[in-house]
Order: sequence, then C-alpha cells, then structure tokens
Amino acid sequence: MRMLHALTVMVFFSAVSNAAGALTFEEAEKAMLAANPQAVSAALDLEVARLRVTAARTGFYPSFSASASYDRSGAQGRPAGDSYGYGFSGSQPLFSPSVPVALRSAKASLRASEAAYDRAASALRYQLKSAFADILNARETIKLSEETLKRRNENLELIRLKYQAGRENKAALLETEAALKTAQWQHERYRKNLRLLERKLNRLLARPAQSPAPELALAQPPEPPEDFLIFNQRLENHYSLRSARAALDSAGASVAGATGARLPNASASGSYRWGGSDWPVSLNSWSLGANLSLPLFSGGRLSSDLSAAKTALRSSEEDLKNAADEVYLNAEDAFLSWRETRAYMDVAKSSLDAAEARGWLVRKQYLAGQASYFEWRNVEEQLISEQNQYLAASRGLITSHAAFTQALGE
Repeated sequence: MRMLHALTVMVFFSAVSNAAGALTFEEAEKAMLAANPQAVSAALDLEVARLRVTAARTGFYPSFSASASYDRSGAQGRPAGDSYGYGFSGSQPLFSPSVPVALRSAKASLRASEAAYDRAASALRYQLKSAFADILNARETIKLSEETLKRRNENLELIRLKYQAGRENKAALLETEAALKTAQWQHERYRKNLRLLERKLNRLLARPAQSPAPELALAQPPEPPEDFLIFNQRLENHYSLRSARAALDSAGASVAGATGARLPNASASGSYRWGGSDWPVSLNSWSLGANLSLPLFSGGRLSSDLSAAKTALRSSEEDLKNAADEVYLNAEDAFLSWRETRAYMDVAKSSLDAAEARGWLVRKQYLAGQASYFEWRNVEEQLISEQNQYLAASRGLITSHAAFTQALGE
C-alpha cells in the first residue's frame, strides 16, 4: 500500500527532470532522424530531387564542348600520313517549351519528395513517442508488479497463520498461493515485454538490438484546447496536402508539355575547328547557325497526349479535394480521441483513489475479523485492476496526443 499514492503521480506521465544519463525525446528524435534507415532513405530521396531541379535548370543555359581526333594511315608502297582535327562547339536554346516544363516538373517532384520525407519523419516520431510511452509504462508496471508480489507474499503468510490457527479454510490458503504464483508469472511476462520494447526502441534509433535501453525522459502532454478550429492553419501545411498539390503541379506541367509539343523549337549553334595532316600547319573552319523545327503531322499522338494530360489534371484536382477532406476528418477524429482520453484520466484517477481507500479499509476490517476473506480478496483484485488501468490510461494519453500530432502532419 505504501507506494500506491506515489504511483498515482506517475513518473512516466509527468515531466521528468533532467537526470544524469536520461535520454529526452528531443535528443532521441534527432538521433533517430540522423541514423534510422527509413529517415536516411527519405533524406537521400530528397537530395536526389534537389539535384534533379539543378539539372533541369541547366536547360536554360548554353552548352559548350571540345573535340579532338588523330588518325595515322597509309598504303603499301607509300609513306604513312597523319591527320588530326580539334575544335570547339556550342549551342543555346532560343525557344524550347520543354525546358521550362522540365524545370516545373522537377520542382513539383521536389515538393513531393519533401512531403514524403515529412510523412516518413512524422510516422517515425509517432513510433518513437509510442516506444517511449510503452517503455516507461512497462517499467512502472514492473514496479507495481514488485509491490503486488510483496503484498501477495504478505497475504500468503497471513492466511497461512490464520489457517494454522483454525481461523481460515484451506481453500483460501490454496487460492492465495495460486494468486502469488500468478503474480510471479505476470512479473516475468512484464519483464519479457519490457525487453521487447527496448529492442524496438534500439531499432528506431539504429542502435544494436542487444544494447540496454537508457533512462528515458518524456514531457507531459499539454491540456487539449476546447476548439479544434484553431488547428486549421496548421493543417494547410500537412504533408498529404503538399503531396497532392505537388501532384497537381506535376499534372499541370504535363499539360504544358503536351501543349508545347505542338509549338516550334529554336536553337542557335556555332563551332570552330582546326584540321590537317601536318602539325602545326592546319586548316580551320567555323560555322554559325540557327535551327527551327515545327511538328506538322504525328498521327494524332500530340492531341492524344494533350487530352490524356488534361484528364490527369482533372483527376489530380479531385485527389486534392479528397486529401483535404481526409486530412481534416482524421485530424478532428484524433483531436476528439485526445480529449476523450484526457477526460478518462480523471475517471481512472478517481477510481484508483477509491480503490486505494477501499482496499485499506477492508484490509483493516479483515485483520480485525470484521470482513470475510472473499471480500478482502475481491477488493485486492479490484485495486490491482485499477492500478493497471491508471497506468494504461496514462500511456493512452501520451499516445493519443502523439496520434493527434501525427494527424496534424507534424
């Protein structure tokens, strides 16, 4: 009974002080995003998208190249001869609709990659916070289990003395022994579950699976506000909406590309070349020119491509509308669950306080011979159940707030 009130404070639920060696959630998050394979893969995909934007932007700039050649040839009865050539050439696009379209498409892909990275990071943050809550809950459960084992041992000694004195029946003694063995089995199960959770945390942090988990520090979730509408602005930056907008921009770029395929393309080019058979005596040549091309007939391919691109654009517009509805509904559902879980915390706390008071009273009554063994046993079981429910409610509050944060796209 002595630790029951302390357990209600819930070290894992309240803000934990910065104890030496304690790993905070913020520190773990940085380590996870830097080393977790999923986060690293998403970051590399994002870097690839940035490089493709840079590559697409170079289509506006002129290009230059250098070339050189050397040949030695001859015929039977004649001396061998040398020939060589070297020069420079360059080109500059003057009007090419495909170049800005390629840049626009690359930028849309970059925004999609940014949204994909934020999606992966948000999912990992939720997993990490859930792992923190699970481990802290498991550790507190083990502490509670140790206290339960202690009480079960004390109860068994008490019932054995009463049985030996002829004041209690054998069924009560056997039942108390079974309760102690059950508590021992549950304690081992709690220890196994804790180890599995610690391995899960190590994997999230890209640490060796056999490494012991450090002490953890997790801040208390804030109180939920009354109105969900205050989060509407934050939902506008949700990764699902940004991904849908990027897909819409990409579809718009496809329409522009299909339209531009009907337009002429123009470019300018120039070259200067030296060539001959005896170094350094050589002949030189140069050229400057412009090129213009206009598609005249493609068998309906251009019009079909344009129709398909416009249809895909309308599909992307509908996908964006659907994504906006889903984001709002999922976020509101998570918000309502968060408020419900917070309200249940008060219920669990009140029930635990009542069970503690009832357990203390009935135990005193049983020791004084004013209550039966079965009444005392039932109150003990109810107390243990309320303790576990309060631990579960505390964990549920943390995970529900984490789920709401994820629903906001953060």
